[in-house]
Amino acid sequence: MSILENLILTNITKQRDTRPEGTARQKLLDALALQIEAATATMKGEMFIRRVGRWVDVDGTKEHKEVPVRFRPWWFKDEAGTVHLHIRYGNKPLELKPGKSVVTVGTMDQLVPVLEQVRQAVTAGELDKAIAGAVASRQRVLKKPATTKAGKTTQ
Repeated sequence: MSILENLILTNITKQRDTRPEGTARQKLLDALALQIEAATATMKGEMFIRRVGRWVDVDGTKEHKEVPVRFRPWWFKDEAGTVHLHIRYGNKPLELKPGKSVVTVGTMDQLVPVLEQVRQAVTAGELDKAIAGAVASRQRVLKKPATTKAGKTTQ
């Protein structure tokens, strides 16, 4: 008897959401996972250092190494010591409701559960409109104006 005969074989492919909304949602979920990791380390009293792989020049040769990069936490404390949270897409805070972009958390102990709730909301698609607005505003910034033959820019 063959080893492969003992396995259950199927013909199925991995499902990925390749729509722009799905890609943007996944980007925000990845950023939230990083924030949750940092908040957990902060609550334990540990220093959180984000590391990424980069090619660095070592003695004239390129080597792939993990290097520390700047990490920006989404939370901050006010004068009274209350913790507040910005949900960011890229470098802009998302407007969760019209005119409101900050979540008041309270204490640092409540930060990770609030971030988990936000992750559930993103997974459920509750922030899709806010994400779409952030993506659209970013595309307007990146869009280069068209030039005419005379060298003038048009919109």
